[in-house]
Amino acid sequence: MPKKRLTAEQREQQILESAIVVFARDTYHGATTKAIAEEAGITEALIYRYFGSKRALFTKAVHQSTGFWLEGLEQVLAQNKDNPFRAINSCFNYYVEVLESHKAFTKMLFLVISELDEDDVRQAYLPQQNHALKLIHDSLNYWDEQGYLNKSAGMSPKTGAWLYFGTYLILALVKHSHDDVPLDASFAIELSKPYFTAEVFEAHQAAESD
Repeated sequence: MPKKRLTAEQREQQILESAIVVFARDTYHGATTKAIAEEAGITEALIYRYFGSKRALFTKAVHQSTGFWLEGLEQVLAQNKDNPFRAINSCFNYYVEVLESHKAFTKMLFLVISELDEDDVRQAYLPQQNHALKLIHDSLNYWDEQGYLNKSAGMSPKTGAWLYFGTYLILALVKHSHDDVPLDASFAIELSKPYFTAEVFEAHQAAESD
């Protein structure tokens, strides 16, 4: 059977996915367009046809890999708008799912961080980070308006956004440095408990036991 011909969009995506694997494995400076072409099963010429240069392919891979989990985060927060504990627990579980099933993305994250002094990498990555922080901030701000947050804990929505975003980086570090250690997202509720009212936590426990 002849192979199905890919559309231009599908071919570009195939190259991007292969590039993420190779960049994550070999780092930007160690990766070659030849290795990426071999991973994708194409000629090097196709890489330059679609992306123009290795650097352009890298920045596109940065945007793709860091934006992948952002879509899931947005969906989880929207679906659990009025249940903060379930939202946070679901977010952490989603983080773990991404890190467990897309190992190259975990390595790419640290590769991106190491390249953040480069303007093109910053332009590809920072809008994704800022969007994630805004999603979390807006959820925390809404929960604060609804009286869900424990004001005596002294956590502002801005601080909380960085706290929960940072937890993703911690989970990624654990996965990257100790791949044999199972990631456990169950601590999300305990981590969050001091920042919410006792009534909200009790309501969450009651809902989970039903």
